[in-house]
Amino acid sequence: LANMATNEMYLDSADIRNNIVSLAKMIGYTPSSPRAPMASIDIQVNNATGSSLTMSKGTVFTTTVDNTSYQYVTNSDVTTTPVNGVYKFSSVPVYEGSLVTFKYTYDNTDVDQKFIIPSEKADTSTLLVKVQNSSTDTTTNTYSLAGGYNSVDATSKVYFIQEGQDGKYEVYFGDGVNGKALEDGNIVILEYIVTNKTVSNSASSFSLSGNIGGFSNVTITTISNSQGGSEAETDESIKHNAPLQYAAQDRAVTTTDYETLVKSIYPNAQSISAWGGEDDETPVYGVVKIAIKAASGTTITNATKTDIVTKLKPYNVASVRPEIVDPETTSLVLTVNAKYDKKGTAKTSETLKSEITTAISNYSTNTLSQF
Repeated sequence: LANMATNEMYLDSADIRNNIVSLAKMIGYTPSSPRAPMASIDIQVNNATGSSLTMSKGTVFTTTVDNTSYQYVTNSDVTTTPVNGVYKFSSVPVYEGSLVTFKYTYDNTDVDQKFIIPSEKADTSTLLVKVQNSSTDTTTNTYSLAGGYNSVDATSKVYFIQEGQDGKYEVYFGDGVNGKALEDGNIVILEYIVTNKTVSNSASSFSLSGNIGGFSNVTITTISNSQGGSEAETDESIKHNAPLQYAAQDRAVTTTDYETLVKSIYPNAQSISAWGGEDDETPVYGVVKIAIKAASGTTITNATKTDIVTKLKPYNVASVRPEIVDPETTSLVLTVNAKYDKKGTAKTSETLKSEITTAISNYSTNTLSQF
């Protein structure tokens, strides 16, 4: 018992998820939640009228993957104006899952009150946090995720997030020194998408469910198939990434910093390689190039690349510009012949065949599929 308790005190040797998450929090690391697959689509609304047209947050689209129907939703309001009489929403991101709203009323007499997202399948990257003044005063303020304490003061409308029990995430607020504190009677509103994670990756055809501004006759064109759906970050990944992010100190200077940050931004990455543009055959200065091997799919879409580069901007140093490039993949087709001595084993040929196939497959996944 003493040995186990001692092991649980250190990130490298801890086995219990809650302890791993707690130790990672001590060095400023928050594990990635499940991620919803995202697709990019163009929507042309036919026979629409008016000076402008707004597609509301939560507009539903449906698709089918492997004979199973899935729902995709928008995560923000989008407004367009007609061009030559054509109402078109261009490159709209849609996320797999259901848009959920959950509310808490803050009680300053409850010292144990917590604001928990009540689903372990919630994608925290889609989370919107708003605070309403009270049940009688509907004035609402939107709070942003605090990226650190450097730019946070007593009036900053920010929230913090951490993984709690059972894989469910908890939102918490400032104390009046680091971030604006909540007041008694405030209503905390959490809006987020609950996703089925990886199962609808690669969805390519979408149809509108319902209407857009009262119009249901639409033409939808898929710009990029859905991808990026992933499970919550694993224990081993937390152990690997938390110390690296702590070393990076919220800035990207070395190539290792970029590899660590991209893994946090895009959890669907199976392997990442970053290098300076000056190391290319034709040197390009002021650029860091990043190749990503996705866990699902072959190459990542242009929409995903743009999203990753945008999220890297706060970490860039000076004029260094990140650029996502597609990796070159070599596929191996193996023909394996195995000889064995029947007198040296009690296993059948079929058992040995299965074990050899599994060993090769594991080696391919864990070694050959890495940069």
